Amino acid sequence: MKEQAEKAFKEMLDISTDIDKAVLFRGDEVVVSNFPESLQATMVGKAKELASLGAERAKDMGSSPLTQLVVETGGGSVFLVREVAEGGYGLLATGKKDSRIGLVFYDMKTCIRDAQEEVAEDPEVVD
Repeated sequence: MKEQAEKAFKEMLDISTDIDKAVLFRGDEVVVSNFPESLQATMVGKAKELASLGAERAKDMGSSPLTQLVVETGGGSVFLVREVAEGGYGLLATGKKDSRIGLVFYDMKTCIRDAQEEVAEDPEVVD
């Protein structure tokens, strides 16, 4: 399962020239990342904090659950894509200034989808 996630992550970084650093996670577990190891757990924590704040705001607005978020700064952007289901994948990425937001989200969602395909196809995974 981890091999497929690593492959999907590598493909995302190869395709998306707007993504600098990223971490793919499930719950508190880092599945794969190109952040320095010393920052990986912190980045997952920040992703979960952003997701929680965004989810609260979406609920306040009567909106659908939060599945993606972008924070633009003067030096670049922070992107978050997550599955709403408990234990689903999340992906936090940093991007350069003037990143193509739609393409970055597409590449991140593709990464999550491709990482999941192994789970669905793996005969050793028991429901």
